[in-house]
Amino acid sequence: MEINDFIDDSELEQINRFTRKTVSKDDVYTFSVVLCDNDIDRDGEHFSDKALDKLAELFVGVTGIYDHDPSAKNQAARIYSCAVETVDSQKTAYGAPYRRLTAKAYVPRCESSRELIEMLDSGIRKEVSVGCSVGRCVCSVCGEDMRGAKCSHIRGRRYGDKVCCGILDDPTDAYEWSFIAVPAQKRAGVIKSFRMDGCDGGDVQREYVDSLRELAKEGARYKSMLRLEAVKAGVVANIGIDSALLESMVQGLSAEELIKLRGCFEKAAAKKLPIKPQTVHEEFGQTIRDNSGFDI
Repeated sequence: MEINDFIDDSELEQINRFTRKTVSKDDVYTFSVVLCDNDIDRDGEHFSDKALDKLAELFVGVTGIYDHDPSAKNQAARIYSCAVETVDSQKTAYGAPYRRLTAKAYVPRCESSRELIEMLDSGIRKEVSVGCSVGRCVCSVCGEDMRGAKCSHIRGRRYGDKVCCGILDDPTDAYEWSFIAVPAQKRAGVIKSFRMDGCDGGDVQREYVDSLRELAKEGARYKSMLRLEAVKAGVVANIGIDSALLESMVQGLSAEELIKLRGCFEKAAAKKLPIKPQTVHEEFGQTIRDNSGFDI
C-alpha cells in the first residue's frame, strides 16, 4: 500500500465524481492499494488476465469496508481509479508475467477517519481482500469449470507436468473490498473472496466452502472408482482396445457416462463369457438319482 500526499487536479476531478459537494485537496486523504493479482494464492486459485482487466472497470467507485461486514458503519474508503500493472521483474508461480490490479482510494479528512489514516501511515492497516462475483473457475489441467461434473481434478495436486489450480474468469460484479488482517495472496498481500453467480449476496462462508470441497473430494473418489470399473469391464469384454487406451478414453467422461459405458462393457463380457454355476449338471433337465453330478 502506498500513501499519496500529493493529489493532482485530474485525480481530484476523479474523486469529485463520487462526492455530493466539491472537495479540495485538503479535504481528502488518498492511498494506493493492490487489490488482487494473477498469481496462485493459498486457496489454489488465481485471476485470469482478462478477469483483472474487467475488474479494473468494475471496482471504480466501489466502497472499502472492514472484514467483509456489509454494514454502513463499516464503510471506510472509496476507489476513484483502477489500473492493471505488469511488474517486469516478477513472474507468477506458473511462469507468466506478474500482473496486479492496483486501485487508488480516498477517505475524507475528519475526526472519524483520523484513526484509519494513522493506521495506514503506520503500516498497520495494510492487507485487503476483494469481494466479487465470477462466472467461471476454470481448471488449469482440463479447461473445464471446476464447479461442474466434467472436472474431477483437485487443486494443488500434480497431473503430469501440471499442478492443478482454479482460474477465476468472467467477473460479473465487484461489490466491496475490505481491510482484513490475514493475507492469502503471497505477493500482493491480498485475501480474495468471491460468490458464485446465483448465490444470494455476501461472501461464501468458509464452512460452506469447506463442505463443498469435501463433497468434491468424495465425488472425485467416486469417479475414480467408476473409471477403474469401466476399464476393467472393457478389458474383460475383449473389444480389441488395450487398458492404457481405455484409461485415456474414460478420463473426460462424467459419472453418468461412466456408468453407462461400464454397463455396455459388462453386457458384452457376459455374451463372450457367460457365467455358469459350478453346480450345474451337464445333463441338466434329466432326473438326478444321486448328488454325484453336483460335486465340485
